Amino acid sequence: MSDTGALPVIGITGAKGFLGWHLRCRLLLAGYPEPLLADRATFADPASLEAFVKGSDAIMHLAGVNRASSDDEVVAGNHLLASSLATALTTVAEPKPVVYANSVKSLDGGPYGDAKAGAATTLAETQAALGGRFVDALLPHLFGEFGVPFYNSGVTTFGYQLAVGETPRVDNDSTLELLHAQDVSVELLELLAAPGDAQVRLAGRKILVSEALALLTEQHHRYVGQVTVPPFADRFEQQMFNLLRSQLFATGTRSFPITRHGDSRGFFAELIRQDGLGQSSISASVPGITRGDHFHVDKIERFLVISGEARIRIRRLFTDEVQVFDVTGVDPVAIDMPPLCTHNITNTGSGEMLTFFWAGDHFDPANPDTYVEMVEPPAATPASSGTDA
Repeated sequence: MSDTGALPVIGITGAKGFLGWHLRCRLLLAGYPEPLLADRATFADPASLEAFVKGSDAIMHLAGVNRASSDDEVVAGNHLLASSLATALTTVAEPKPVVYANSVKSLDGGPYGDAKAGAATTLAETQAALGGRFVDALLPHLFGEFGVPFYNSGVTTFGYQLAVGETPRVDNDSTLELLHAQDVSVELLELLAAPGDAQVRLAGRKILVSEALALLTEQHHRYVGQVTVPPFADRFEQQMFNLLRSQLFATGTRSFPITRHGDSRGFFAELIRQDGLGQSSISASVPGITRGDHFHVDKIERFLVISGEARIRIRRLFTDEVQVFDVTGVDPVAIDMPPLCTHNITNTGSGEMLTFFWAGDHFDPANPDTYVEMVEPPAATPASSGTDA
């Protein structure tokens, strides 16, 4: 348990899912203690689930069954997760807040909606009996970086298909209500800190499926086809662009060849164009020096070593795999820094290294969007639930 006055230890169910990963990222950058994670094995063992509940100051219940071979399995799966958590809460008998990541579909009926609504009722009744706070957060369609295509969201699937050279199509041009997973994570933490019980419907951006696809298609054309960062009418468009960039990175587009134009004077190479705000910079590093070991939430960033030798290392948060790029000024290549991925650059040569940096915004000391995190993977943490909220 956390000390009095300190930020609480958050217990997360479904932490390996899409929203769970984004919530863990938000807890990290906000300075929360390491969260406790409940996976499928935890739910299968009552003693382990009780230990998870007892060790948590507050619980974010994100785990759920979204898809199964039958509607009955969806209903039964969500019921089992909620009833198992309720039983553990009752056994531990220590009132603590529970925030439930519900779905707006729980208001519409149907097998999935009824299953989510039933889980909310089970947890609400348990919390009322124990004297613990309960927050029922109704979420619309979530999107964001590193979603699973053909599972988490239609726009994630579009981003993946564009990244691998496929042509997405719209089968049903309905209206989506999209809300970014980082914005959800912020609101969930705010709801956790607020007093009293509540049922809150979180609002997103309403957009036709065809409009979302058109936006991503144009962004992909400008960025990959024309090596240009497109303009953003608002933060939502930048969030969609970062979704696309994460799918490019995840599917293998991790570097961008640079055309070098050389003569007796030296060489010229264009790093990237920009339609909106942007900032370019250059740095010199002596041998052995490492810069970085941090990550960004929104910032768009690209590195280009123009002289010397370097090793660029990138690791997606809460994973152990480090992507390594050995680059030189003799054969320059631009490397993208994906959002929510910690990164650094080390001078591996014997002389001075010059690096050109480009960021998609103008640096603001009051809001630098830069969070310290070593690229070297942390010690292994217990595996968490593969179910998603």
